[in-house]
Amino acid sequence: MSFYSQFATVYEAVFPFSQGVYAFLRHHLPAPPAALLDVGCATGHYAGPMAQEGHSITALDLDPEMIAYARDHYTGVDFRVMDMLDVGTLGRGFDGAYCIGNTAAHLSQGAFGHFVSSVSGVLPPGGVFVLQVMNWDYVVGQSDVSFPVIHAPDDVVFYRTYRGISADTVTFATRLEVAGDIVFDDAVPLYPMRSSEMVAVCEAQGFRLVEHVGSYSGATFDPGVFSACIFVFRRGGLQGA
Repeated sequence: MSFYSQFATVYEAVFPFSQGVYAFLRHHLPAPPAALLDVGCATGHYAGPMAQEGHSITALDLDPEMIAYARDHYTGVDFRVMDMLDVGTLGRGFDGAYCIGNTAAHLSQGAFGHFVSSVSGVLPPGGVFVLQVMNWDYVVGQSDVSFPVIHAPDDVVFYRTYRGISADTVTFATRLEVAGDIVFDDAVPLYPMRSSEMVAVCEAQGFRLVEHVGSYSGATFDPGVFSACIFVFRRGGLQGA
């Protein structure tokens, strides 16, 4: 069982719904009713409200426990256990897509290119793609990076650290404690890509960069600051797009 499966029941306590994230997505994605793709949806707490607003949502996650939780807690969403590299099998029919929460960092550079190509293939000309990862420009210059410890309700504590940082891989070490008991103590590899590399890959697949910021509040992206890295792309093909 992966640590994501063990994480499912407390995920929303550790990473609660953020009105700021949701407002950013609503601002940049098409207005309802639209067909949207949520890649790496976890427990579905952004997909669910999107569906309530009138969107047709297909939401994917590789972890079956995350999807089971999502299906139990949110209605009106087509939740699927699916590898993000299989997005292309969904066919055209989406007006917009988003992949947030550093999900894309689980892909090597070659796999990331395949993923972006697949997303491009399911969007129409003018379709919007919101992508968020860590600010790897900053991280790859450090020896290790520890996130602030998260203390959530019900005596839930979550620790995160980046170790063994190189330009090619980063070890993502995590530990979850509930009421003093260790639920998991795990590590998985991530694959950092500098922001310029990610933009180049997306542009090669027909996307045009619309916005690049360092937070969901719209802070200017600074490669020298520990922050998020958020892109808004639009698929080419429209006159003047």
